[in-house]
Amino acid sequence: MKSFISFKTRSLFGVKDTTFKGLRSLVVYRYTSSSCGASYLRETSRHLSTRITMHLKTDEASQLYKRLMSSKGCRQKCKSDSFSIIDQATNIFQFKIKEVIHSLWEKPTLNQQLLHVNLKLSL
Repeated sequence: MKSFISFKTRSLFGVKDTTFKGLRSLVVYRYTSSSCGASYLRETSRHLSTRITMHLKTDEASQLYKRLMSSKGCRQKCKSDSFSIIDQATNIFQFKIKEVIHSLWEKPTLNQQLLHVNLKLSL
């Protein structure tokens, strides 16, 4: 029978501070419209807050930007709370794969696939 169990004090406390949602990068994120329920899913290697600002103001090539500019109801109800992080990764390859997997699972309504490349994996 043991009467003493050793442990390290650091095991009781988190060592890292939590990162504010907008400052996270290498994330897969989702936009959900509160007015019509439309959804958009993408990945970004930038800070999420930078990418959100681009969607809302400057990225004319983005399907989300086009939707917000064409629908007054969506534009008026769109806030940064409409965006959520659904996954994150530690490297670019990993988060690109995660975006594909989440897109297949969720089938977001505002995403349009512009380019399709068939890949063959060999093990």
